[in-house]
Amino acid sequence: MPASRAGLAIATCLVLASCASAGRDGAPTPVSSGPAGSPSLAMLAGAPWTLVGLGGQPLPPGARPPTAVFDGTRLSGFAGCNHYTGQVAEKTPGSITIGPLAVTKMACPSPAMEVEDRYLAALGRATQYTLARGRLVLSGASDTVTFERAAP
Repeated sequence: MPASRAGLAIATCLVLASCASAGRDGAPTPVSSGPAGSPSLAMLAGAPWTLVGLGGQPLPPGARPPTAVFDGTRLSGFAGCNHYTGQVAEKTPGSITIGPLAVTKMACPSPAMEVEDRYLAALGRATQYTLARGRLVLSGASDTVTFERAAP
């Protein structure tokens, strides 16, 4: 198949897949799979997730948003200043355990270090996750972190 036809075939598949995941109003429908519509950790894999909210608040001005990339039992990404990697596990659908995490040790000016400290602490305390309307929310006893899928 010539390169232009292959590209057209891929583009068509992407358009059809995006249409299939949209509701009647064009908004993404909640992602679900598994028993009773519960999420699956495998559904988080693929494109990076970009942080849009930390503890229910937007990121401070000038802060570069942290990212998360799920790949099987591994989680990695950018934490606001440094890069991290570690383990992620799911014992039951919708539950999550993250850590231990290994983090590079570069120093950065404010607000990067403050965002990173809060972000990594919230990841370590996360016990549940939900997927709805194109957003991933990790939550624990006192923290939430909200992500959106990075554009391809």
